[in-house]
Amino acid sequence: MEFDYSDIRYYGEDDLKPALERVIKEPTFSNICNFMTPGISKEDAEKKVLSYTKIKNFQVDFILKIIKKLISRSITNLSSENANNFSSNSNDKYLFISNHRNIVMDAALINHELHAAYDKDFESTAIAIGNNLLGTPWIKDMARLNKSFVVIRDSSVQKMLENSIKLSTYMRSLIMEQKSSVWLAQREGRAKNGNDVTQPGLLKMLQMSGSSDFVENYGNLHIVPVSISYENDPCISNKVNELCAIEVDGKYDKTPMDDYNSMYNGLMGFKGRVHINFGNEITKDVLKKIDEEFPRKNEKIKSLAEYIDGFVHKNYKLWPKNYVATDIINNDTQFEDFYTSEDKTHFIKLMADKIKDINYDEKLKQDIFLKMWATPVKNSFKNSDKYKFTF
Repeated sequence: MEFDYSDIRYYGEDDLKPALERVIKEPTFSNICNFMTPGISKEDAEKKVLSYTKIKNFQVDFILKIIKKLISRSITNLSSENANNFSSNSNDKYLFISNHRNIVMDAALINHELHAAYDKDFESTAIAIGNNLLGTPWIKDMARLNKSFVVIRDSSVQKMLENSIKLSTYMRSLIMEQKSSVWLAQREGRAKNGNDVTQPGLLKMLQMSGSSDFVENYGNLHIVPVSISYENDPCISNKVNELCAIEVDGKYDKTPMDDYNSMYNGLMGFKGRVHINFGNEITKDVLKKIDEEFPRKNEKIKSLAEYIDGFVHKNYKLWPKNYVATDIINNDTQFEDFYTSEDKTHFIKLMADKIKDINYDEKLKQDIFLKMWATPVKNSFKNSDKYKFTF
C-alpha cells in the first residue's frame, strides 16, 4: 500500500529554506534567538538562521545549542548509561522506546546524550509528536525541522485505523530503509501518575506495517528500551490538578493553552538531576522466546510490553523524594536508608507548596502527589519480597 506522507513526515532538505523564512517572521522566534545569544539583533538573528543550508547543521548548531542552554538553566546534572552501546554505522537504525514524563525534553535529552556519545557520527532520531501539540504554525515548522513527524490523534475511528497503518509504515520505512532511528514514547501522553506502562495498542500499531511473523516484524525495528528519570517535575501542580479533576469529576477539560503551557514549563522549569539509561536492543532471540511461550498474538504483544516495562522500571533512577513519598504513604520507615531527615523535610514543604493552590480535597491532593513519586519505587521493587507496599 502506497501512502502520501506529506502531512506527517519530518522536513527534508528542500523544506529547510522556506520553513526558516516562515519561522523568522514570528515575533516569538526573536525571543528564542535572544535566549540562545543574549542581545543579538533581529537582523543578525535572521541572517544567522537563514545561513543554514543543511538540516543536520541547523539541528547541531541551533537546536542542540538551545537544548544545551536549557540544560544549563534547568538541570543540575544530566547523566546517562550505555549511550555508546550502539553502532555508529549509518546503516544501523533503532527504535528507541522510552517512558514519557516531559513533552519535549524526553526526546531532546536522549538525542543530546546520543550526540555526546557519537559526536560527528551522530544522527538524531526522528521524533513522534502528537498533532495536538503543533497547533501553532511556527512551532510545527520548528518541530519538523528537528526531525519530528506528526501523530494524528483527532480523527474518526475509521480514519484512525488508516492513520495508524500509515504511521506504522512510515516509521518502519525510516528504520528499515536506513534513513533514521526513531524515538517513540511508550504511551500516548505523559505518565502523569508516575506509572510508566507501555500501551499494548502502541505495539499493535507498530506491527500493522509488518509483512512477516512476530519475530521478524518487531526484530526488524531494532527496539531499544530507554528509562528516563527526573528529580523534579516542573509540571507537577498541573498534573495533580488534572488527576484530581478526573478522580472527582470523571474527566478533565483541557483549555487551548494547556498543552502549550506544559511544553513551556517542561522546557524552562527546574528539573534538578536527570538520568537516562539506554537498554540493549531487544534481539530476535528474545522475541523468539516470547513467540514460543505465548500462542496468541495479544499475549505476545502483552509480553513484549511487559519486557519493555521491566527494563524501564528496573533502570529508573530513584531519587530521595521517591523513597520519602513511599514511606509517607506506607506510614513506615523501610526506605529511610535512602534519604535524610533534611530530604524528608524538604519534600513535605515541596508538597505543601505545589498543592496549596489546587481547589480539591486536601487528602486527595496529597494522595495523588505522593503516589506520583512513590509508584516508581513500587514498580522498581515489584519482584522483590524485601519491601511491602500499601498502595
